[in-house]
Amino acid sequence: MLANLKSKSKSQGGSTITQQLVRNYALTQKKSYVRKIQEMYLAVQIERKLSKDQILEAYLNTIYLGPNIYGVQEASRYYFDKDVEDVTIAEAAFIAAITQNPGIYNPYSKKIKKILITI
Repeated sequence: MLANLKSKSKSQGGSTITQQLVRNYALTQKKSYVRKIQEMYLAVQIERKLSKDQILEAYLNTIYLGPNIYGVQEASRYYFDKDVEDVTIAEAAFIAAITQNPGIYNPYSKKIKKILITI
């Protein structure tokens, strides 16, 4: 936040998993200082009521993981046709990896096919 104030822009971001959960579930993605303050306030409230495991589970059930796919259960169904509790370690690692950029790392994406063809 200090870097953003110094540069007078909203170029940098940093959020805890709880803040990301709040943003995904209750707030807009619009970058603003008001939203960031709301996000921090709500995150503190959630951390007072839920355990770290509960927060992580809720976060993992709200993140975007592909075309109209939100949460690890939907991702395991879409990519592996199985419930999340039945995925292998390799499949879980795949789901974890695509969180960085599901549009690029989705194996069904045209973008990844182009990358693989050039390799």
